[in-house]
Amino acid sequence: MRSLNLDQLRAFVEVVERGSFTAAARELNLTQPAITHQVHELERRFKVALVDRLGKRASATHAGEKLIGHARQLLDEDARAHASMRRFVDGSLGRVRIGTSMTVLIYLLPPILRRLKADHPQLEINLKGGLTSTTLSMLRTNTLDLGLCALPIDDPAFEVVPLFNDELVAILPATLPNVPKRVTPAFLSRCPLVLGNEDSALHRTIIDWLSTAGPVPKPVMQFDNVEAIKSVVAVGLGASIVPSLCLGAGHVTTVNTLVVPLKPRVSRAVGLVRMRGKQDTDAMKIVSTALLRLGAKPHPRVSR
Repeated sequence: MRSLNLDQLRAFVEVVERGSFTAAARELNLTQPAITHQVHELERRFKVALVDRLGKRASATHAGEKLIGHARQLLDEDARAHASMRRFVDGSLGRVRIGTSMTVLIYLLPPILRRLKADHPQLEINLKGGLTSTTLSMLRTNTLDLGLCALPIDDPAFEVVPLFNDELVAILPATLPNVPKRVTPAFLSRCPLVLGNEDSALHRTIIDWLSTAGPVPKPVMQFDNVEAIKSVVAVGLGASIVPSLCLGAGHVTTVNTLVVPLKPRVSRAVGLVRMRGKQDTDAMKIVSTALLRLGAKPHPRVSR
């Protein structure tokens, strides 16, 4: 049997991951017939169907599911070989793809990224902001290399290094009367609530905390961005709970806003996550070392 064709494997992986031949063609900057031909050639080589086609939707057959892991491993090795050779041409260290929440991306990563680029100008870093569930899914499909995620993560497929605990705090309009020194679930449940994305780990932590006082009232507003939440609270439209790390920097200040500790206190843990067994590149080692320093940094703790 002739050697496997990496272009065919790449086309097959993109079709399965994106769920269609058209989307795979768009990603690889090829025509849809070219992608179809490459997958057909791969199927002829193995003499087995690798992709089920149901209308415009494509998915892996049982044989395709067995092949996909081998294909990703071979493509990873190909990428590492190219990255290693590029270093002799242009000094490039390669690419690292990081997934994280928007809060960590906005408030913690910029100084680290600035230092990394200053020390390693040839290092390529791609960032993807999103939910922890999205980051874990992309780590599984090898479309990300590292994740900064909310913990706990109990799946043994992942290696997890806890980095820090980020205390959650209440933010309330400065005009709100009779605010206690520590905000309880019962007090906050009587306020109009402005909360974040209901699919996020942070949202679930907040709901669990509020529910200790009984049924949680429906929020009056929900946003994906903590800066939007801070600005809405600042103009008196509601109260919220946010990570304390968003208070030390950012685009919206806490002017006209009260920042109050919670009672009982609650925090979220953040850790560095990767697929177990994924091979390190030089670029990943450099970035991982820099991100691990987050565990040594002091993080805000609110007292009142």
